[in-house]
Amino acid sequence: MQTDPNHMEEKELPLFPLNVVLFPGGFLPLHIFEQRYREMVKFCIRNEASFGIVMIKEGEEVGEAATPCKIGTAVDLVEVERFPDGQMNIMTSGHSRFEILEVHDEQPYLVGRVRMLDSLDAEPDTSLDDIAAEARKLYIEYETLSSYLIFSWQTPDENPEHPQQLAYQIGTRLRIPLNEKQELLEIASFDELLRREIEILKIQNRQTAFQLASRNN
Repeated sequence: MQTDPNHMEEKELPLFPLNVVLFPGGFLPLHIFEQRYREMVKFCIRNEASFGIVMIKEGEEVGEAATPCKIGTAVDLVEVERFPDGQMNIMTSGHSRFEILEVHDEQPYLVGRVRMLDSLDAEPDTSLDDIAAEARKLYIEYETLSSYLIFSWQTPDENPEHPQQLAYQIGTRLRIPLNEKQELLEIASFDELLRREIEILKIQNRQTAFQLASRNN
């Protein structure tokens, strides 16, 4: 998102196409059973490397390699639990968005030449303070209303003050279809992303408030 294109790092990144959209700052547990992804995880452990979670554009998670969307999120391995048969449970943590420039299939798993776009650790953009304040207010209301509507809803312990991290967290928490989440992930600027999230939050807050009022009548 607002990054100098002359300073965006290009690198090779193993890719894991899934029917999921992950934002930087999000955590994703995965059960690894296919041999190709066991090898990918072993490569990442051996080289202390990240891999990319990217939503499937065409194809399936299991079987022949799927065609991924162009924008995904790079993740680090946080935990690895190994089983005697070679399968694994892993926990991943998203840290940076990336754009796929090319995809190679020489390995058992896909590898992309990617351009890193932004990072969870980037300095706060103070020009976003006003729009972030509006988004934060609506987002806190969204979490509160959702907790009243959905018994199992668990609100986050903290709501980021950092504008970019707030935008990521809102994207993670919104109850919207995957294709709409992917559209948010692909938005080019944080200002535009926050404005779009504000639109969605207003709609969802109105809908949830109406559902709660109807339930209580």
